[in-house]
Amino acid sequence: MWESKEIKSVEETYYDDYIISKAKKLHKERKNNDFMKSARLIGEVIGYLNQYIGDEYFEYRVRHLIMNGVFEIEGVPKAMRFYSVRLKYE
Repeated sequence: MWESKEIKSVEETYYDDYIISKAKKLHKERKNNDFMKSARLIGEVIGYLNQYIGDEYFEYRVRHLIMNGVFEIEGVPKAMRFYSVRLKYE
């Protein structure tokens, strides 16, 4: 028997805290706050979800977090392989 799946709508910022927590985890594992490839961060986020959401969406959110001052950027943000990010600490 097929199980019915329901699609739920959420705010576009829904995964922002999750993205930030994954960045904190990666910084802690590396024992530093150096820049990490954005593709590495996005891969970490996607790898632990129990549903499929495209990497384009998560890159869109990372870029918004950069614009909102959560992340610092190094490189050119034309594609995720061309730039790195790190959490901005005050």
